[in-house]
Amino acid sequence: MEELDLDRPPTPPHQPTAGVRILRQEILSILQHGFPDYEIVSVVQSAPGKSYNNRIYFLKLRRPGAVQSELGLVLKVNGRFFGPNKVQNEVSCLRLLEKHSPSVPAPRALAWSEDGHLATFQTPFARRSCLLDMPTGCNKLDHGGWILMTKLPGTPLADTDFNETGATNLAHQLGDIVTSWRTEIPAQSCCGNIRLWEHGNGQNEAEEPLIIEGALHMGIDTSHPITDINEYYQIKLESSLSKLETSDTFGRSRYLATPIRKFIHDVLPKLDLCPYERPQPKKYVFTHYDLSPRNILIAGEPPRIVGIVDFEFGGFFPAVEEFLNDFISNKGNFTNEFYNSYLRRLEENGIATPDATFDPIIWNRSYWLETLVLRTAPWDLPGAYQGDELEKQLRDAESDVALMLEKLNVSHSTPRGTQAARESYLG
Repeated sequence: MEELDLDRPPTPPHQPTAGVRILRQEILSILQHGFPDYEIVSVVQSAPGKSYNNRIYFLKLRRPGAVQSELGLVLKVNGRFFGPNKVQNEVSCLRLLEKHSPSVPAPRALAWSEDGHLATFQTPFARRSCLLDMPTGCNKLDHGGWILMTKLPGTPLADTDFNETGATNLAHQLGDIVTSWRTEIPAQSCCGNIRLWEHGNGQNEAEEPLIIEGALHMGIDTSHPITDINEYYQIKLESSLSKLETSDTFGRSRYLATPIRKFIHDVLPKLDLCPYERPQPKKYVFTHYDLSPRNILIAGEPPRIVGIVDFEFGGFFPAVEEFLNDFISNKGNFTNEFYNSYLRRLEENGIATPDATFDPIIWNRSYWLETLVLRTAPWDLPGAYQGDELEKQLRDAESDVALMLEKLNVSHSTPRGTQAARESYLG
């Protein structure tokens, strides 16, 4: 990690870029408006590779003359591919946890800005907005907003070692935490991420429903709420198709568009995807959407979970969604022993999982659909792949798409609860 000197600009030959100069002024202005009685002890940037979608800065402040006045904060600056919606979503998630599930060890959002100019500062009693003091002539910043939040203690689970007993205990703790937000945060009738409905006024929050729209993890911004699970998957598939048909990377794979569109038109509307046997008006549950070891903080001996971070893609999604992300995008992040203990704890707490309670037909369909969405135009290609290696990656993706379509086309006529099409949970 690299410490930044905010009091003295770098000297030649280390002239800062415009982005660094702006960030320097932003941090100073944020702290002057939000913490005028504190002085800066240090500002340290997270090491490269530790954050995928953001730049993370750890701030340490202290109140002059006060005993034990040191304050730790985290400034999370949006990467260039994300904008105001991600700021609104994570702030909303953190506030939902604070309101409905305060036992969950999550950060508290203290301030945020969607454009780097107008900042909102939140206290337990009031909210206020102000313009930051920015360099003259600075109208456009090199980021899409930021959030200032409390810093939690602990070390990422991914960076620690523990014995089998410790792993089981931590898995049970994680199961209890997830149970808390699944049961304490009210389920919703709409699917997606969350907007700050009171954008600009901050009044009567408790009297208004949540605004739930879009899917940040897919780059989807809808103009209407998504209430139907099949429509949700249709929107995700169409987003992947758009990338397939417009990106030069996937030129050789565009023949897949025809069978995918046929599936969307003929099969998807008839596919039973609801994890519940009876229709439920509020079927979308609060979901972290990236519950990996790097976002779980532990401390102490025996180890305890002291923090869950990175709710930037959180929101309200089908009950299977968190597990799909674990099995597909985050596959292998947890050891089998840890993850199985975690699933068993959830089941003990009455939370349905693919380990036991989910109907295997519904689970498999959801797994195949999510795989189809992700493999139609894989987000990580071309990446570092070139030439023959890229061709191999594309062939593998095409093969996966064909297999998922075959499974889904056969499965759609199989009623829930039957065993005729039952397969392993990994499809």
